[in-house]
Amino acid sequence: MPSSAMPEAAAPKRKLRIAIVSAFYSEGMGYSENCLSRALARLGHDVHVITSTYNVYGNEPLYDATYRDFLGPSKVAPGTRSVDGYEVHRLESHLVSGYVRMRGMNAKIRELAPDIVHSIEIASLQTFELAPIQPFLRFKLFCETHQAMSVVKPYMLQPHGSWFRKAVYRATRTLPSFLSSLVVERVYAVAEVCVDVAVGFYGVPRSKVKLLLLGTDTDLFHPVETDADAAARLALRTSLGFSADDIVCVYTGRFTRAKNPLLLAQAIHALNARDPRFKGLFIGKGEEGESIAATPGCRCLPFMRHQGLSEHYRAADIAVWPKQESMSMLDAAACGLPVVVSDKIGDPGRVAGNGRMYEEDSASSLARVLAELAPGQARRPLALEGRRRMVEDFSWMRFARAVEADFMAAVSGRQ
Repeated sequence: MPSSAMPEAAAPKRKLRIAIVSAFYSEGMGYSENCLSRALARLGHDVHVITSTYNVYGNEPLYDATYRDFLGPSKVAPGTRSVDGYEVHRLESHLVSGYVRMRGMNAKIRELAPDIVHSIEIASLQTFELAPIQPFLRFKLFCETHQAMSVVKPYMLQPHGSWFRKAVYRATRTLPSFLSSLVVERVYAVAEVCVDVAVGFYGVPRSKVKLLLLGTDTDLFHPVETDADAAARLALRTSLGFSADDIVCVYTGRFTRAKNPLLLAQAIHALNARDPRFKGLFIGKGEEGESIAATPGCRCLPFMRHQGLSEHYRAADIAVWPKQESMSMLDAAACGLPVVVSDKIGDPGRVAGNGRMYEEDSASSLARVLAELAPGQARRPLALEGRRRMVEDFSWMRFARAVEADFMAAVSGRQ
C-alpha cells in the first residue's frame, strides 16, 4: 500500500489554509513536514509546506559522504510543486552558523495568507522570524519541538562553571524561544523529554506545551498479515542471504558513533558464534559502515525510502537502536517487531510493553537481551502489543486530528 494511503475522513466544518514551515524537506521521508502535511490534506485542508532548498541533514558536514547517494545533492533548486495533496514551496536559502535561513519566507506567508502557520521547531530561526510578523498578519502560530536532552549543550547540564557559554546559550536560544512563545498558541512536544527541554532550556511556558507523540503510517507499516506478505517476506530474506529460520535483527539510520550501530554488529558476532541463526541487517550509511560490513553475520544496505523500509521490517524479526531515539522505532513497531533500545533512551514509553532495554554501550548486555528474544513465543506478545499501540496511540491521522481540533478552536474567534 502506498505511503500516501490514509483513511478518508469527513469534510471539516471549515477548510483551513495551513502553512507548515520547515528548515528542511526531502520527498518520500517520514518526518512531520511530510506526514502531517499529507494527513491534514487528507482531512480536507489547503496545505502548503514552506521550506528551504536544503534536503534533510543538508547542513551537516558529512552530508555528501552519508546522504548524497540516497537524497541527492544537499541543496536543490527553489520552486513550487505538488506532493501528496499539498504544495511544497522551496525558497532560496543559506546557512548562518550552520543553521538554515530562508530568503523571502515572510513574503511567502503574506502571499499565501494562511489561517494557520505551523512551525516544525519552536527553537529555530524560522520561528524567530515568524513571531514578530504574527500580530500584523493575524495568522495563528503553532509549533512543534523535537529537541531531546541529547541536543542540549553538555555545559548547560553542569551545575557550575561555563557561565559565559551558558549566558550565550540563554541569549541565542532561550530568550528568542521564550519571546516567540508569547505569540504561539501551542507548542507540541513530541516526547516527554521534549517537554523538559522546551520548558527548562528554551523558556517556553509550561501552559503552552502539549505532549503529542509523533506518529507512524500504520497503513504502510504493517505486519505480515496475508499469504502475499508471507511470500514477500521469505523472498526478500532469501535475496539477502537469510534463511526462514534466521533471527534477523535490523537497524536503520546513520552508521555513526553517536548512534553506535557497530555495537549491534558486535553483539550479533558474539551471538552468531553460539547460535548461527542470529543475523544483522543494517540499512543506512556512515563512518562505522566498513566495520559493520566486515562483521560475520551482518549485511549492510544503503538508505531507502519508506516503502522499502516497510518491506525490510516485515522481513526482520527484531529491531534494534543501540543509542538515541529514532522515529523508525515507531515504524518498526507498527510492522510487528519487538524493539530493543538503550536504557538511557529519553522516551522509554516507545518500548513500554513492546520492547526491551539493554545497558547502553554494553555489547554483552545487548547480546543477552537479544538471546532472550530468540524464541518466537518471547517475541510474539511484544509484537502484538507494539502493533496495537501504534494503531491506537501513534498514527499520523491521530496526530493530525489532534492539531486540527486546536487549529479550529484558534481560528473560531475571528471568523
